Amino acid sequence: MEKTVKTMNYVSLVRERFEQWLSESNLPAGAKLPSERELCELLDTKRMTLRQVLIELEVESRIFRKNRSGWFITPSKFIYNPKCLSSFNEEALAQGRKPFWDYLDKTRVDNAPTDVAALFSADSHPPIQKITGWCGLDAHKVFYHESYINTHVAPDYIEQLSDQSFAALWQAYYGQQLTIQKLAFKPVNMPPEACKELGVAPNSFGILIEKHRANEQKQVVHIDFEYWRFESVELVINDL
Repeated sequence: MEKTVKTMNYVSLVRERFEQWLSESNLPAGAKLPSERELCELLDTKRMTLRQVLIELEVESRIFRKNRSGWFITPSKFIYNPKCLSSFNEEALAQGRKPFWDYLDKTRVDNAPTDVAALFSADSHPPIQKITGWCGLDAHKVFYHESYINTHVAPDYIEQLSDQSFAALWQAYYGQQLTIQKLAFKPVNMPPEACKELGVAPNSFGILIEKHRANEQKQVVHIDFEYWRFESVELVINDL
């Protein structure tokens, strides 16, 4: 018991040193911290104790890590209203952030999730269009997505999608202003593909946002599964 108390007190002491160093360094949001070896030297501590301090601060969303890249100061959270119909790019720019993104794969699949296929077609299940990609803010990737497009409604969607947003393509090419039919949020262990693209350890915790978009005929035409880094986003629905 006494040893445990001493260990806890020492971790607290190292954390105080680290907090003071952070305050004096005044690193900007998104800045990279020194390596763990350098931090151990700066704080005069061992790697195991430093890791405990770093994990405490990670849980508090004050810092975050990327595999093979190190630790970073957490930027301000993206304020995300999932019911908003404007694109991620537009919302990020409105918040003074620098968005960037990429599509990883655009293909037709026969093995889409059963509930996705059922929503898209009651009679037959042609290959469904699947798009994977990620979005980032201020040089850091913040979420990975798997998106499914109703082939009956937009058979050439993946051919038309270049570097514009989903919302822009639906409106400009198909003349559709989609509405949100369903939103679901839950904490999850992110799938391997998301962990790899976001640079986090396998089975890392994240926030899953499932979004069903419908056309003017109330038909679901687009389903998104977004896997967010938990420290990157604050969900706010402010148009109730």
